[in-house]
Amino acid sequence: MVGLRIYGFTNTPRNLLVGLKKSLDDQYPSLFTPISVHSDLLPIPDEGYDSRRRQYLAGVFLRVLDNHVPANLHGLALVNSDLFVPRLNFIFGLAQLGGNALVALPRLRPSFYQLPSNDALYFQRIVIEAVHELGHVLGLGHCDNYCVMRFSNTLADTDQKPVKYCETCFQKLTQ
Repeated sequence: MVGLRIYGFTNTPRNLLVGLKKSLDDQYPSLFTPISVHSDLLPIPDEGYDSRRRQYLAGVFLRVLDNHVPANLHGLALVNSDLFVPRLNFIFGLAQLGGNALVALPRLRPSFYQLPSNDALYFQRIVIEAVHELGHVLGLGHCDNYCVMRFSNTLADTDQKPVKYCETCFQKLTQ
């Protein structure tokens, strides 16, 4: 079993952190134990901001997270800033094998696309991306099955994924 601590960066609503913990506790009690929520929000790293793109470089956030997560835990941070990595316009999340992970919130929000607010859909997307990135942390690659580990190139891809691992991926995690 793997200990997990959920973090937020500045401007991340605490209710999302607590809700994510509950969702992970309910769905994956045997994979992530214990799960806790860090009490303080982490500072947004100004040096990661690219003014041309009006986005933040995700790797800088991951380094900040790495500096806060105890060695015996994995960290998952929700970031309320638009993130990118070199060669990609944006990302929904980023993970290190055996390390920590991020989920970028802005592009998961329907209002980002000038659509009506939908809190349930928004939260479902957060959980899907969190479970996906945690799969990478725990050693899973992308999967072609109907699985949360299927690659998401667009938000429509995310919306068509289940929040669960397929049987093949779940077996890999539990052996």
